[in-house]
Amino acid sequence: MTYTDTNKPEVPMQNEKSNTQAEKKPKPPKKQKGARRNKNYLQFALTVQLGMALAVARATKVPFDTKAFCESTGFLMEDVEPAMEKMLVEMERIERERQSYEPSLEDKKFELTGWHLPPKELMPYFGSDLENSSLFEVFHTMKPVEQFSKITNGSSDDEIREHGILGFVENLFHDEFDEDVDLILMNAFFWLLYYNGDRWLPVRSYAIEMLKLFPYEIQKNFYQDTIFIKEFSTFTRKRLATRGICSVKARPTSEEVENGLFVIKATDAFYSLLKPSEKALLVPLEK
Repeated sequence: MTYTDTNKPEVPMQNEKSNTQAEKKPKPPKKQKGARRNKNYLQFALTVQLGMALAVARATKVPFDTKAFCESTGFLMEDVEPAMEKMLVEMERIERERQSYEPSLEDKKFELTGWHLPPKELMPYFGSDLENSSLFEVFHTMKPVEQFSKITNGSSDDEIREHGILGFVENLFHDEFDEDVDLILMNAFFWLLYYNGDRWLPVRSYAIEMLKLFPYEIQKNFYQDTIFIKEFSTFTRKRLATRGICSVKARPTSEEVENGLFVIKATDAFYSLLKPSEKALLVPLEK
């Protein structure tokens, strides 16, 4: 006789098909590769077209018109501006590394030797004003004021009273050169003059050494070295010599001024104004 346990719960029959369906998980949606490719292509196209446009603007010395570029290419301003900023930084870095200055064979005789070349650690400081200079220590006394007044026969008094002695000196360069190079030229010349100004030397020698120190910054503003030499020589004769920064040994001819062949020397007024700072002297100087 067979007994059946009526208390035992019945196990429901499972549907194999439904179990299989339950075990399958829904697949995630496929990534849209087309959108990413399209974005990369647009970025590439922007880089190419923007690079070409910036190169043309730089070569022709025409200011780059961002709005016109966007209108002609269809790129958005919000995409163009950050891309342009990065590209300009990179272009300047490459140009700075590439550019150097080597005097011609005829100018080799004008190169200066035996003076303290500023080391690379000091080069970034050549763009600062005298008040915040890490290159020079400025003497805030009446002595330079009195000496500049004496050497200029009092013609500098009003300017010094209005702008102060540092403003008086800096304005000589501000008034003559563009703002991206004026302080660089001032500091470079003052550094050279401090170490070489005790002897009579041609202005051309100073100009050549400045070109060697800052080839990128100077040649960006002056298309040819001869143009810079002529302009700095004229500036030295008309402004620096007449305002007491340096002395001229003899009245130069127009040809000597044009070619920077007249000789100069630092004045006592210049030496009473500044000297290399302790911070600058802590850096080992190259010879």
